[in-house]
Amino acid sequence: MSLNPIVLSIPIYFALIGVELLVERTQHSDKYRFHDAITNISCGMTSQIAGVFLKVAVVGLYEVLYTHFALLHIPRTWATGLLLFVLADLCYYFAHRYSHEINFFWGGHVVHHQSEDYNLSVALRQSSFQGMFTFLFYLPLAVLGFETEFFIYVSALVTLYQFWIHTEFIGTMGPLEWVLNTPSHHRVHHGRNPKYIDKNYAGTFIVWDRLFGTFQQEEERPVYGITTPLNSWNPVWANFGHYFQMHEQLHHTPGFADKLRVLFGKPGWRPAHAGGPHLIPEVDTAAHQKYRTDAPASVNWYVFANYVTLMGVAAVFMFTHKSMEPMTRYLVAGWCMWTAVACGALFEARRTGYRLEPLRLAASLALLLFALHQQPWFWPAAAAGAGWLAAMLLWVYSFRTTFAPTASTTAESHRYA
Repeated sequence: MSLNPIVLSIPIYFALIGVELLVERTQHSDKYRFHDAITNISCGMTSQIAGVFLKVAVVGLYEVLYTHFALLHIPRTWATGLLLFVLADLCYYFAHRYSHEINFFWGGHVVHHQSEDYNLSVALRQSSFQGMFTFLFYLPLAVLGFETEFFIYVSALVTLYQFWIHTEFIGTMGPLEWVLNTPSHHRVHHGRNPKYIDKNYAGTFIVWDRLFGTFQQEEERPVYGITTPLNSWNPVWANFGHYFQMHEQLHHTPGFADKLRVLFGKPGWRPAHAGGPHLIPEVDTAAHQKYRTDAPASVNWYVFANYVTLMGVAAVFMFTHKSMEPMTRYLVAGWCMWTAVACGALFEARRTGYRLEPLRLAASLALLLFALHQQPWFWPAAAAGAGWLAAMLLWVYSFRTTFAPTASTTAESHRYA
């Protein structure tokens, strides 16, 4: 497959986010927070970049099963496309459900639920590794006889459908609520209220939840997020934090059988001697406080300027990575990850991030020159890049008082070490 439908849809995603943001600003409804939205998009970017390197194995296994074990060879028609869409959506339901019910799989899916806001940017907040687990649930479609490329295109439509349901600006939708997954149903799924947790797993058709007993109607407004908040703007830590917690729990859990329960039981499971499974805490809506940090406006503007550059580089990478030399591909992907982490570190006023920022800026210029070393306009680009580097370094230097150590400064988290 030469074109990824999800990547091609990214400009539309950002256009719709812009429309929702305009409505939010017009209504003064505070649905977006700058730091949260940037982190959501960073998680989506890192997910897409990781997918460039991981999807080869996933798609390859599907192709092997289709080539050697398919019971049928189902042709591409509108009717079979519709059938495949329904079956892929059913597979998604079970993949999604077990991503909540198996702790190891939850580590791959938790990223999508970490945001404490609910807006279209949350739809982009995806795990870098979830696809390594959930693709197993789609393999029966290969054995049934749906060819690989046909499956990839149609299953992408199941994913694309789910973008628009991440909004609070659409209420209930009448009779459609009985059949389709809607913003109301999906708001429930993102709620951390006890009655809402592990409900409404549907992708497109809410009928699966109604059939399998996991449906919950939206009643009071949900409180969004997870029961143990991430409390970080670092997209890499967002992907690995749960696994660090699992490692700690395994270390303190004796017995092979109980260790397996930690890995493959429900999230929050603990043996009886450790107090038993964690209970889902009630949510005090009035007292609930979202995670926030207070980076100065000058730092936010600096991050925004660099983030625009990051989005441009990431877009070029997604559309041209197949033609890149392997070394360039890895360097660009690494730089994108580094820059996303650096943005989070600056949001959190981490001195480590501030100290490393000149090095990241120098690496940015070095990467640009490496990518352009064979171009006839290399020297003009080098001169412009040097001017840009000087300007950025002066901008960073202006933050020195913001990131200066104080008497209350403590050791920084290993998330940025």
